[in-house]
Amino acid sequence: MKNLIIRTLAGAVFASLIIGSILYHPIAVFIVFFAFNAIALFEYTRMFKKQGSPIQTSSVIFMGSLIYLLIGSYANGWIEVKMLYGIIPLTFIFFISSLFQRTESPFEDLGIKVLSLIYIAIPFGLFNIVANMGMIGENQTEPLLLISFFVLVWSSDTFAYLSGISFGNHRLFERISPKKSWEGSIGGAIATMIIAWFIGYYSGIFTPWIWVIIALFIVITATLGDLVESMLKRQTKVKDSGNIMPGHGGILDRFDAAIFSIPFYVFLLYLLA
Repeated sequence: MKNLIIRTLAGAVFASLIIGSILYHPIAVFIVFFAFNAIALFEYTRMFKKQGSPIQTSSVIFMGSLIYLLIGSYANGWIEVKMLYGIIPLTFIFFISSLFQRTESPFEDLGIKVLSLIYIAIPFGLFNIVANMGMIGENQTEPLLLISFFVLVWSSDTFAYLSGISFGNHRLFERISPKKSWEGSIGGAIATMIIAWFIGYYSGIFTPWIWVIIALFIVITATLGDLVESMLKRQTKVKDSGNIMPGHGGILDRFDAAIFSIPFYVFLLYLLA
C-alpha cells in the first residue's frame, strides 16, 4: 500500500508539472522540458556506461541541450528558422571529437552519441513547437494541443495496461516486452480513440473524427516507443533508466512513448494546418 501511495503521488506530481507548465506559458514548457531533456540524456548515457562504454556524459548532455535550445528558441520566436540548420554541424562535431578519442570501437560510441540527439534531444525540442502552436488566424497559442497529446499518450498506456491484465493472452512482442499483449494494445487503442472523439467534440479543434485518426497514430507510435525503450533496456541490461521518480523509474521511462510519438504528432498537425 505504501509503494502504491508513493507511486501515485510521484505520478501526480509529474503530470501536474507537465500540465501546469503547458497551461502557464510556453516559456514554462521551455524551462521544464529543458530539465527533462538533460535528465533523460544523463540516464541514457549512464545506461551505456554501465556496459563499459567510454561515452562522455557531459558532452552528450551539452550537445543535446544545445540542440534543444535551438528548437525551443525557434518555437518561441527568438531565432529564425534558418538557425535550425545549425543542428547538422552540431551533430558532426561528435564525428570530429571521435578522431581524438582512443577507443576500440569509435563508430559504436559515435552511434550512441548521435542517437542521443535523434532519439531524445530533438523530440524534447518538438514539445516546444506544439506548445507554441495556435489556431489559424489567431495570434495566441492553444495549450490544448499539447495537453491533448499527453492525455492520449497516457490514456493509451493506462488502458492498455488495464486491458492487458484483464484479457491479455496473446503476446504483442514477447522477444522485447513479454508483458505486452495484443488484447491490451487493442483495448488501449479503443479507449484512447473514444477519449479523442470527446476532445474533438468539446474542444472545437478539428472534428471528432480527425482526433480519432490522430489518436490512432499516437497509440501506434506510443506503443512502438515503449517497445524501443524496452529494447534499449534489454541491451543495456537495466530494469529502469533511472530512479528519479519513485515507483516509475527514470525520466526516459516516463517519456519513452511521448518522445517517439511527438515527431508524428507534429507532422500531422502541420498537415492539418
